[in-house]
Amino acid sequence: MGKRILAVDDSKTMRDMVSFTLKGAGYDVLLADDGVNALNELNGQMVDLVITDINMPNMNGIELVSKLREDPKFRATPILILTTESDDDMKNKGR
Repeated sequence: MGKRILAVDDSKTMRDMVSFTLKGAGYDVLLADDGVNALNELNGQMVDLVITDINMPNMNGIELVSKLREDPKFRATPILILTTESDDDMKNKGR
């Protein structure tokens, strides 16, 4: 089985594009449309990477990263933030 990646974005178009690209490269892809659903999707599953947007309803990407880092299972999981956010303060929070 290939590496598993969780992609989180409230835009269906972005989720579809990321999923298509990653699956084409041989990855197993889980999808969620916000942080709350991402945590539900993980529900006991491990992933090798999380890719998340920042601006999402219910739980944004920054809050999701914080929740994942609180969980010992995901403390060392690589997380990429993929966003069109241009605000410097938000970019710094993402770092």
